[in-house]
Amino acid sequence: MANILDVSAITDRIKTRITHIEEQLKQHQNLSSELERLRSALGRLESEARSRVNARRRSRQPASAPKSNAAPKAAAKPTSTAASKTAAKPKRAPARAPRGQNKAKILDALKDGPKTASEISKQTGISTGTTSTTLTKMAKAGEIVKAERGYALPR
Repeated sequence: MANILDVSAITDRIKTRITHIEEQLKQHQNLSSELERLRSALGRLESEARSRVNARRRSRQPASAPKSNAAPKAAAKPTSTAASKTAAKPKRAPARAPRGQNKAKILDALKDGPKTASEISKQTGISTGTTSTTLTKMAKAGEIVKAERGYALPR
């Protein structure tokens, strides 16, 4: 009879411990869900902040640009035509593609099958460097996969 009481006490302890562990697991799952929600919110906030900073950078005027509407002072005319021919005009940066447009073009090009960065570049008109960088980022994100030769859409 003493053995039965001992077994009963042991089973009660085990049941209590199981209940305790189940409660801890529920709390852990709730914490895991909350952690994922917070990470997602943080990612969205950081992305929005980067977008705003980049938009401000693009909209800034160069420091050398006149800030008033006053007429600029007349510059001295060069004495020879050779001097005017060698004066370099400031170069402008190429226009940027709208957000996501390069990625869309690359995904569209990959619908025909695996391709290298240079093949995609020729087909889409995007520079080879931009294409290569975008492909690398997309592969890291899992949007595309490395093929035997180049990149391909995931199956």
